[in-house]
Amino acid sequence: MSAKYGLTITEWQIMELLWSREEPMTFQEIMEYANTEWNKSWKAQTLNTFLLGLKKMGIVRAEKMLPSCNGYSALCTKEQLIHRWARKVIEEYFNNSFSGFVTAFIGEEKLSDKEKEEIREELKKLL
Repeated sequence: MSAKYGLTITEWQIMELLWSREEPMTFQEIMEYANTEWNKSWKAQTLNTFLLGLKKMGIVRAEKMLPSCNGYSALCTKEQLIHRWARKVIEEYFNNSFSGFVTAFIGEEKLSDKEKEEIREELKKLL
């Protein structure tokens, strides 16, 4: 199965849905959306498995809305998730070396003057 920023495509779809909402979504709302908009024919156990996995990753929260109903919401923004994934890639594959990552990314190519300037400007914001 393909992955996007460390998530399966389905996990990413669920996160995109939660990010698009201002209020937590119930299990039933997510299930209904998956079955109608994504043309899934999931059983409750399937969605529950995805939501439990996202909770274990620490990116989804389940909070009681009613005695028998949880509301699910994202614990991070899309940008925070991507940042977390990028940091993990740099840590695992480049021995925590950002310069090693950049060198691998650029490879044999040369950066254009415009790209160099964009990098300088972004780094100025961070430093």
